[in-house]
Amino acid sequence: MTIFESTSEVPLGAETTFDWHARPGALTRLSPHWAQEIVEESYPPIAPGSVAQVKTSVPGTYGLVRRPFSSVHSEGPSRFSFVDELKKGPLSQWRHTHEFTSVAGGTKIDDHIEFSMAPQGFDVIDRGLTHYLEATFDARRKRMLMDIDFLESTNAPLLTRKKGKHILIAGGSGMIGRQVAALFSTAGHFVRLLVRETPKFPYEVHWNPDLGILNPRDLAWADAVVHLGGRSIATRFTKHAKDEIWSSRIDSTRLLVETMRDLPEAKRPSVFVCASAVGYYGSKADEPVDETGPAGDGFLAEVCQKWEETAAGVEDAGIRRVSIRTGVVLSSLGGLLKLQAPLFLAGAGGRLGSGEQALAWISLDDVARSYVHAVLYDYVRGPVNAVAPELVTQAEFAEALAAHLRRPAWIPTPGFITEIMLGRDGAKELALADQRVVPEKLQETGYQFAHPTLSDCFDEELGGGA
Repeated sequence: MTIFESTSEVPLGAETTFDWHARPGALTRLSPHWAQEIVEESYPPIAPGSVAQVKTSVPGTYGLVRRPFSSVHSEGPSRFSFVDELKKGPLSQWRHTHEFTSVAGGTKIDDHIEFSMAPQGFDVIDRGLTHYLEATFDARRKRMLMDIDFLESTNAPLLTRKKGKHILIAGGSGMIGRQVAALFSTAGHFVRLLVRETPKFPYEVHWNPDLGILNPRDLAWADAVVHLGGRSIATRFTKHAKDEIWSSRIDSTRLLVETMRDLPEAKRPSVFVCASAVGYYGSKADEPVDETGPAGDGFLAEVCQKWEETAAGVEDAGIRRVSIRTGVVLSSLGGLLKLQAPLFLAGAGGRLGSGEQALAWISLDDVARSYVHAVLYDYVRGPVNAVAPELVTQAEFAEALAAHLRRPAWIPTPGFITEIMLGRDGAKELALADQRVVPEKLQETGYQFAHPTLSDCFDEELGGGA
């Protein structure tokens, strides 16, 4: 049996800190993306007998190789404490006690872990895991402090003890949606998720946009509606795929809009925040473009234009509308970074195409926070570019990723390879797109980026390879 201990301090009272950990989404927000992927949080959170399911990363893989791990919660030794113990996973033993104690200026968090991974006599493996845990808990502390700063900047109900808003989210099970839901919930707001399947939890409600099924009472409950749904665009642009990409966005948005418009004025949500993409501007831009820039050409540009036009239908009913034009989201949990990082680790990474095309990117945390920002501030309206302030080319991205992973970037991916994978249109509008997009409105409305540079983003999403 090996013992690992970590102590950190946060500038919140012990009761508030414990309450934050006991809210839905806390495990999602606390977990470094390179260390853990949350499959399903326990519900109720940290309640005795509840089970959390995660995929924990294999040390040294930068979060690119993960194994299932589940733990069951039990009561801790004091009022502000709880325990989770191994239910199933790659270790032979695991018992983690979390304790929160008031100290001058805040709360001391003590994490005490008793674990065993290797058979007796192979302690070197446990020592390696100890190094990994040190890096993980250092990252957890930084993530919590980052979130506390964000909560303070938004006067979160968890801190002010004022009543939170009712937030209804479509697409809350996706990579971005999980983080958006977790940010709202841990801040003290009340979150419900629209799900296509039969609801499993009290915070889920059913809808089926394909069949036009949506209960108006669910929208009448909401102060804000957030729509993140839509079929993935990371695919070959066949006619069938295009039809699904189009209908999954436009039809679902239309159903939400029409249902909100049909509600009595006093029952309508005050704001509708709907996803869009920087594909709105097309696949080629010679100069940096902000939200006032014209729409471009191509399939994705047409989808985004229609998407935003449909979402704007709520404005006639007095509902504020925001369309989040998202860039390429960088995370080890999915998307471009998850696809490209393994190639670089294998020494086979490099730029895409000529490398001269601009990459409009954003970190997962920043895109999630941009949705919260859009909901909470009445002066945020219309299109908003959710991209980082640092403009980079594909070649600069490849060089930065290679440097972080301590690998070369010698092998470029020719354009014809991406055409084989995505088709000519898909390659042109996705992998080889030249999108010089700037976050003018986010910066004008006071948003503070958590990860303004690629270096910041890679540190957060890939860690140091512990």
